[in-house]
Formats: sequence, structure tokens, C-alpha cells
Amino acid sequence: MIYHFEFDIAAVFLTLFITYYIIFKKGLVRHANRVYLVLILLNFLSEFSDIMSSIANNNPDASERVFQDIWNYIYLSAHNVMAFAFVIYLFFLLGFVKKKQNQMFLLTIPITIDLILLYSNPFTKLIFLYDAEGHYMHGKLFPLMYGIALFYMIFAIFFVVRYRKLFGKSRAGALIAFLLISFIPIVIQMFFQQYLLTLFFETIGLMGILFTIENKDDTISPTTGIFNRYAFQTALDRAMESNEYTLILIKIANLNYYNKMIGFQNMNGILNKISVWLEQEFTLYSCYDCGRGHFAILCDKISEETVEKCRQDTFARFEKAWGKGKFSLTFPVSFGVIHLPGDVNTMENLQMLIDAPFDGKESVEMDPGQMISEYERRVLIEHLIDKALQNKSFQVYFQPIWNSHTGKVNSAEALCRLIDEKYGMIPPDEFIPIAEQNGTILEIGRIVFEEVCRFYQEGCLKDLDVDYIEVNLSVVQCMSRNLKQTFEEILKKYSLDAKCINLEVTESATTGNQKLLFDSIDMLKEVGFSFSLDDYGTGYSNISYMYEMPFSIIKIDKSILWKAMDPKDSSGQRNAVLYLENTIRMLQDMNYSVLVEGVESMEQKMFLERLECDYFQGYYFSKPVQKQVFLDFLRVVNA
Repeated sequence: MIYHFEFDIAAVFLTLFITYYIIFKKGLVRHANRVYLVLILLNFLSEFSDIMSSIANNNPDASERVFQDIWNYIYLSAHNVMAFAFVIYLFFLLGFVKKKQNQMFLLTIPITIDLILLYSNPFTKLIFLYDAEGHYMHGKLFPLMYGIALFYMIFAIFFVVRYRKLFGKSRAGALIAFLLISFIPIVIQMFFQQYLLTLFFETIGLMGILFTIENKDDTISPTTGIFNRYAFQTALDRAMESNEYTLILIKIANLNYYNKMIGFQNMNGILNKISVWLEQEFTLYSCYDCGRGHFAILCDKISEETVEKCRQDTFARFEKAWGKGKFSLTFPVSFGVIHLPGDVNTMENLQMLIDAPFDGKESVEMDPGQMISEYERRVLIEHLIDKALQNKSFQVYFQPIWNSHTGKVNSAEALCRLIDEKYGMIPPDEFIPIAEQNGTILEIGRIVFEEVCRFYQEGCLKDLDVDYIEVNLSVVQCMSRNLKQTFEEILKKYSLDAKCINLEVTESATTGNQKLLFDSIDMLKEVGFSFSLDDYGTGYSNISYMYEMPFSIIKIDKSILWKAMDPKDSSGQRNAVLYLENTIRMLQDMNYSVLVEGVESMEQKMFLERLECDYFQGYYFSKPVQKQVFLDFLRVVNA
């Protein structure tokens, strides 16, 4: 039989290209990469020895029997081990080497039997032998080698299918393709032994793996040169299947701020230096750039002592500057340790811990448990908000506002309440910020505004001497282009004058885009709305815009009153009294009406009357109450 090895020659050149590419272009970073290189080297050895053995087998008279034996044994050894090595490669890809040691040990039994049969062949002639003319022939147990190779291929297919989610769709497909490409020529060669096709097709399959699974361009961050978020997600999927991983998170604060300060290019250079240090500090483990200045280190069986040393080293290093010259910066750093999968219940929680911003001014130890608890609470609040919107179960309460000049309640503040049958009342300072962040505040604001308009009209509040109701206006609402139209449609629906509504904006809102806010206020003032500034004096005031604020009422925060006169014992601080007294006088001189919040005692009321404050609001008069209770209250105090 004449063996045709032309395909082997082509395979040799392809294998040399792959070897060059993976060593010099891609590098060898992970254990799986090194096992892949072993596959390539075994493939090359198989190809070269197959060519040499074919030449010797085609010309037995022209070569010594010893050389013929050597090349045949090298070929069969290298090629048979390839199937086993590929299975080991799959285990390394998923990080299952330590987790499934027993299974891997059992997998060594078939290849061990294979090699024992092969190396005992000089005595048994069961694998191959030569005829009288020196031509190469298969022995009686040669098909067993095909069977063992087939066993490994079937196991590999089962393994890939079983863990296809961990491999990922594209990579699992590439592995199945490799196995099929390798399997088809084996079947062909069983019937046409003279055509040496197997190694060429295997090389094509290995090249496919190179440009999919081993494609480093898809897994390396161009900024930092370490594994990127895509590679990290793949590794996390595997780690969550195990109980032996420790995830270390290291985050620098306010990356966007530093990008603006020194420029993206300079900051990227610093991030690269940080990643180099991380790889040196965590030499035995995989480091990942998760973006936004967040880095992760996935550690397999790391001791608590090693973790503590890394913690101390990290804090110590980040006390020193990164970069050079005017681009030398120090960063606060957050260091967190998460044990997988014990510390997290879901991948969603884990992603939250990874992505949660760190905006601290000092280096801190991350508390994953607290962060998860806060995140789960936020998710719950978002669910309760959506539920309340669907069921239309938001309630509007009203807190009376006392007019010191008339001695009556001539207005009230409308306050939204989220009350769930299972979780009870959710504080506004908890659900309102969340609603502002996810955008549901727009619908909540519309619901509150319409309920106030309906109540004002149907409750005949004008006849009860209520001039207007205050409705809180979110900054997010001010950004809505349809706000004016929405309010006008609701006013028209209830035949209500805009003067019956006073829109209230918090002082903190004025620290953002003042132009956008004031433009929205001016637009709504054209409709007839009046405006109040809430929480005045909480630390956001800016004297440069005080005389330009488009408000008619300034509401002084309760914290200022309570420092001037405590509601429990009437004690106070002299400077707080002076501040409150002069603030009221200054605002009134600037033609603002002044309302003081947090009035809870007769002494506070009398104190404010002496200061000639215009309006009072607080528990002394009434807590926020439902609309019917508010109507009953009005009929008594305004009689």
C-alpha cells in the first residue's frame, strides 16, 4: 500500500503558522493556553512523524527497520495522546482541573491502556507489524486505538454540550466543529487507509479554535493589557459552578473626574501601570479590567493569610502616587473580598457588586453583604413602585400650612405616600430618589398633580379658605419637554386655575443645571403657577443667585429652627437664633414670603411669631393626613 502524505505536508505549514501566531502574537497567559500549545506541538509531531513513517513504509527496502519503527511509534504515540490532551484542554478552559480531579484520573485509564499496548507491541505485534516484504500492517488490536480515540471524542462532545452555557454559544460551536472535523476523516481513513487526511483536518480544527477560543483580541483590554470584561464574565460563569474561588475587587474612585482632569490618554497610562502592578501582585491568579477603574482578581484556593497580605499591600501601594510629574495622582481605593458562590445568591447580585461605583474620598474596605442588602432593598422598592403604578395605589396626604397673619390654614403641602399591604409605608426619602433615577417619578408626579387638582375641585377647598396646594416638583420632571402640556391638560380637565397650585422645588435641585431649571420655572409661571423653594439653608445656598431666584415662598429647613429652639426642651444656640432671625428678615426684605418647617411646639410657634415669620408648617398643627381628615381639620380651624 502506498501512503499519500501530501495533506500532511500542508498540515505542517499550517501548524508552524499557528505555533508562531500563538507564541509571538498572542502569548501564553492561562494554563489553558499552554495546554493548547501542547496540542499544537503534538499535532506537529504527529504530522512530521507521519510523513517520515509514510516514506519509510512506502520504501521498506530503502530504510532501516529501526528508523521505520521509530517514526511509527512516535506517530502513534503523539496522535493517540492528542485526543486525551484535547479533553484535558476542555477541563482547563472551564477551570475544572482541581474540581474534577477524580473524573480526570478515570479519563487517564483508556490512554494508559492504549500506550501500554503500543509500547508492548515489539513483543505482541498486536498494534502493527510488517509483512515478509517489510510493508507496514495493522495488528489485530489496532482498531482498539480508533475506539479509544472515539471514546475521548464522544466524551468531549458530551462535555461541551453539558457545559455549553459556560463555554458560550460561539465557543461551544467552535469546539463541536473541531470534533466533527476531526471525526469525519478518521471514518474515511478507516476505509481508505492510504489517504492520510486526519491530521490536515485536525489542523484546520485547531486553527478554528485559535481564532475563536484562543483569540486574545476578544479577551484583552486594549487600555490595560489584561483580561477584559468579556473574559471576566466567562470566568465568572465557571467560578459560580465551584465553591473554591475567591473574588477580589479593587476600585479606584471617580474615574470620570480624573479623565477630565488629566485627559483620557494620561489616565489610560495610569490604568495600565495599575494593571501591571496587579499582575505582579497576583502573579498566580487572573486579573481582569472590568471598566470604569474597577479591577477584579479571580483566585482559585487562595488562603486568608494571602488575601490579608494582598489587602495590606494594596492599601499601601495606593497611598503612593501613580504616574509622573504633573500627571502624578493618588487615588482612594476600595478593596473587597467575595467568596464564590457562598457570598452571593445570584449572578445579578455579583454584577451589582462589580459595577457599584466607588466615590469615596478615602480608601475603604468593601462590605459585600451590606451592598447586596442595599441592592436587594432597592430592587424591592423598584418593584413596589411599579406595583403601585399598575394598581394606582399611590396615596396623597396633605400637611396643613398655617398663615400667621390670618390665623388660619390657607394652604397645604401634598405629599406622596407609598403604602404596601405587606411592607407597610415606604419612606418618601427612600422611594423618591429611586423613582427619580429610574424615571418613574414622571408618572408619579403626574398622578400626584392630578389627585391634587381633583381634590381641590371636588373638596371645594376654595370655599374653606385654602388659596393653594403645594405640589413637589422633581428636577427630573423639569427636564421633561411635555411637563407644561401635561399640567395644562390636567388643569383644563378639572377646570382649575393654575394659581391654585404652588410648585415646590428643593434647594438641592438648584445646584444642578440652574438654567434648565429656571427656564422650566419661567415657562410654568407663564401658565400661572407660583413656586416655593424647599429645604432652604441645608447647605446648598449660593448668594450669587439668591436675588434672582424665581420663587415667591422660601421654606426654611426644620434643622435651622431646631438648632435655634429644640422642640422638646426649648433650648437653643445663640448663633442659630441670630441666623434664623436675620435669614427671615433678609428674605422678607427681598420680597419673599417665609415659611419655617418643623414647628412642633407652642414655644416654637410663639418664637416664630415674634420673628414675624409668614407661614408655619409642622406636627404642632398636624401631621400629613389623608384628604378626608384634612377636610375635617379645615372645617374646625378655619370656621
